[in-house]
Amino acid sequence: MAERIIHTADLSAISGGLRTLSRNIEDVGERIDKVDDTVTITRKELFDLQAQFHQFLDIYNRATQVSLAETRLIKIRQELTSKFGHYDDVRRAAVGLLQATDISVVHTATMRDITEELMVLTPAYWLAPALVALAAWLRDDQPLAQRALGEALRRDDEKTSLFFALISRRAGRGNACATWLDRFLGQQNPMQLKRQTIILINATAGGVFGPNVQQVCYERLQAWIGELSDRAGFVEEQRVQWREALLSKIPEDQHGARYPHLERLCTNWADLNGQLNCAGLNTVFLDYMREIFESPLPASTRLAEAVDDLLTHLVTDHDAAELPLRKEEARLQSIIAQDGRVDIAEKHHDLEREAFEENVSFTQLLTNAAMHAERSGASRASQRLAFALSRAWVHNAFSDLTIETRRNQPDTAYLQIGNWTGQTHDGTEEKALRSSLEQHIHSECLAALALVKLGPKHVICGILGVLLLLSMFTGNFIFAFIGAALLAWVFFEYRGLEKKRDMVRDSFDRRAQSEKADLDGCLAEYVEWLRDFAARDAVATQTNAYIDAIAPDSHLALREESSRRILSNS
Repeated sequence: MAERIIHTADLSAISGGLRTLSRNIEDVGERIDKVDDTVTITRKELFDLQAQFHQFLDIYNRATQVSLAETRLIKIRQELTSKFGHYDDVRRAAVGLLQATDISVVHTATMRDITEELMVLTPAYWLAPALVALAAWLRDDQPLAQRALGEALRRDDEKTSLFFALISRRAGRGNACATWLDRFLGQQNPMQLKRQTIILINATAGGVFGPNVQQVCYERLQAWIGELSDRAGFVEEQRVQWREALLSKIPEDQHGARYPHLERLCTNWADLNGQLNCAGLNTVFLDYMREIFESPLPASTRLAEAVDDLLTHLVTDHDAAELPLRKEEARLQSIIAQDGRVDIAEKHHDLEREAFEENVSFTQLLTNAAMHAERSGASRASQRLAFALSRAWVHNAFSDLTIETRRNQPDTAYLQIGNWTGQTHDGTEEKALRSSLEQHIHSECLAALALVKLGPKHVICGILGVLLLLSMFTGNFIFAFIGAALLAWVFFEYRGLEKKRDMVRDSFDRRAQSEKADLDGCLAEYVEWLRDFAARDAVATQTNAYIDAIAPDSHLALREESSRRILSNS
């Protein structure tokens, strides 16, 4: 009894110690949780502080970039003013003189004084002697005009030629305009045409210039084509270029509504649908050319305005010597506009510069004008001229595509109706295909009927039923009753086999009717598809004939006379 009390006391002390230890552990756990929460909060605050620091650093860097850009911009503009300040005076005077001569409100003596003063102040700028030559021309001072003109050409032949070509157009001097424009175009690289050259070609095609100017321009364009044609691989390049342009006109129609059976049951329907679209290019392209050549030409007001703007830009644009400083000025302005985000500013600046300075080859210009007028901004007249100049290349590329379409025409339609597969070449194999389909369905029907029979479970139940039924002779009537029930179930199952066979036969009969109807539909639609493809393909002959009928030298729009007065003799 004493030993029991001692052991109980000892266990009570141990139990109490364990409870105390448990509470201490729980307390430590709670404290650890609190520390963990504190660490989490501290980590979040550190992340927030880090984000705020990065935000502050970004704001500081952007502000620094803006400050540096503003400081640099001031220095750039001071340098522009000190080196090229008089150029701005010449440009402003040029715009004013052009406007004044348009309405004849300035005396020629005043023009002489202004232009000669500008000539003295800007010894290296091409526009100053050009204005002196213009003023001398207006007052019939031929010797001075020739000397000033020679100096302007020496300083910048290209810009001077374009300037007097546009001035001659405004004055209605067709022969002079033709001479100057031909001189300007003669200095262009047909592989890298500038924006102003593209505008002039569009304007020439659109009738902004007179017939003699158009003829000179057309001859220059033909010379470019001859020059480019002498390059190795040029013909192949044009075939590829025009092929890609023609491919962009292929329709992307879905013909499933017209051929529902083929869409559903023909495994190579995608090829059939695609080749219909390829053959459809013949009609699409023919209609496209008819729209260009047979629709009336819209008024060329927009082109005339573009040419006028070209003259304005020519006399107001910066000289080549200024360009490095002007580009840096534009870059700094972009940084300030983007609030110091240098990467974004640089990207915007580069995009704007590329858009303005983008050059294009003459042949690419023709392709863009002919096939992508909306994107290139070409007029209807420019499209006509582009097709006329590119007729041989268009013919070759279109013929190549026609041959390719015919070569890629699927010669077989692969059919899959249910589990049966077959193929047709021209839709006339109806008898053989129906026989194949019927035989296939009959084979599947026989296989299905063979499965309609008593299975192993029926045999087992039958044997078990007989054995149980025999137990009645031993007086075990319950087992005998169960055996009789099993035999009855097997009997009724056997009686139902014929009904199941009839159901299988009916099912396959309905399937045969449905699938033969699908086969007939596929064959009929494939015959119609072949006719459709042949009809679309036949249009290629008309399209080629239309291309060949385009006269290279008869698609220049007539000029709408609207020359301005630019003379003042008072």
